[in-house]
Amino acid sequence: MLRQLAGIGNNLNQIARRVNSGQWGPLERVHVMTALAAVERELAALKPEHHDR
Repeated sequence: MLRQLAGIGNNLNQIARRVNSGQWGPLERVHVMTALAAVERELAALKPEHHDR
């Protein structure tokens, strides 16, 4: 699981670099932010499930 989380973190860093580089226009940035918000909601939903383990 830690290896998977590290991979996810690496992917998020790549996305952040690309967003901050200006390679994507405003519409692509909105799509990325929408997708990241969905990921955040999913992770928040998982957190209580694993908190007591």
